[in-house]
Amino acid sequence: MKLSTMKKVVATVDKKWRSPLAEFILERWGFDRHSVFYWRASANFIFMFQHHGKKYYLRFNDSCERNLTMIKEELKLVQYLGSQALAVAQPVLSKNNNLVEVVITPIGTFYAVVFEALDGEHLSFEEMNEEQLFVWGEMLGTIHENLKNVPNDLAIKRPSWKDDLEKVKEWLPPNEIAAMKELEMISEWANQLPITKENFGIIHYDFELDNVRFNEITISALDFDDCAYYWYVADIVYALRDAGKFRVTTPAIKTFMKGYKSSTFLDEELLEEANGFERLHHLVSFARLLRSVDKDYSKEEPGYQMDLSKNLVSLINNYRLSFEQNHK
Repeated sequence: MKLSTMKKVVATVDKKWRSPLAEFILERWGFDRHSVFYWRASANFIFMFQHHGKKYYLRFNDSCERNLTMIKEELKLVQYLGSQALAVAQPVLSKNNNLVEVVITPIGTFYAVVFEALDGEHLSFEEMNEEQLFVWGEMLGTIHENLKNVPNDLAIKRPSWKDDLEKVKEWLPPNEIAAMKELEMISEWANQLPITKENFGIIHYDFELDNVRFNEITISALDFDDCAYYWYVADIVYALRDAGKFRVTTPAIKTFMKGYKSSTFLDEELLEEANGFERLHHLVSFARLLRSVDKDYSKEEPGYQMDLSKNLVSLINNYRLSFEQNHK
């Protein structure tokens, strides 16, 4: 998300974390008075609220950030997984009987979705025990196993790794020489990888701990908005980013993969390409960050905006340095 987009929406949030914009959007679903609170903004704007005493989450995006058709396809996927008895956050119909509402406001047009809240809590990587690592991997394996068997008539349309690399090419300025070289190398590498029904399909893409909830040793999943067609191994590598450099000998990673393999097939040979998947993720993240930091933020900007901008610029520079080291 562009920081300029984030700024205009977060500016509607007051000191009590309330926003008339969020309440205006939620009129299409209904909400309990004084229950709507800002939670976070990253790829999406997220507000928590209650309706008839039950907890929900509002997620919305500026129309310049997301494609309406892709959101509908994401929700189709989420509903399919829910129909298979997987603990996945489900969307809620609006008063107009829509899963997605297009809301026109004075500051822009937004695509809005409401999700049921999931039970449980977020855990940090350091907090997790062996049993939780196992069920985390088991859940991802179960999701993949179900996605391998999506009915043909469902025909879920989502972007692929090729689409992501096309976006990278579009967003990279000509002066990012090392990143351009990385793009060329990663494109050649990815194009030679084998593709089969067992090793390639729709992945969550962001199955890290922010997007799962634990209730003792049971687990539920949310936030499929980046789901895309990739190799399943990429989902494992991306989920385990908090473990540091991906190594199959790392005890926590071994436990995660043991859980994964209890639910579905794992292409062990593709695991040897983990470094390539890490580099692919870094490249896509780099391009997205370049697009996000779309202006210089002066001292007149809110403190959080300056801090966020500095953190993003630091990440950009770290990625840039890694590309330069890769192509010395």
